[in-house]
Amino acid sequence: MGDTTIYLMQSGGYRSKRDRADRLYIVYDVYAGSPAEAGALAYTVREYLLEQLPGQALNGVLVLDVREEDAPSWHPDMQSLEPAYSGEICLYLVTDD
Repeated sequence: MGDTTIYLMQSGGYRSKRDRADRLYIVYDVYAGSPAEAGALAYTVREYLLEQLPGQALNGVLVLDVREEDAPSWHPDMQSLEPAYSGEICLYLVTDD
């Protein structure tokens, strides 16, 4: 078994207003030593993304809102058979002028 790991990967998105606003889809994968640990950590990641990320600014970009696309679900790694949960969110970003 590997280490506890969280992956965040852009899975899509589009520019919703020229040079002003973007919509990004982010998939998160959480790997841990047991299904219970992976699930608990996935829900902690979910809570942070949905509750703490809106309003955060970084490098001239403001996270306007976060919407859940897919709640964490059991998704074990097919090669390593490590316990894993995956979920997906949508970020609404605007330039932070």
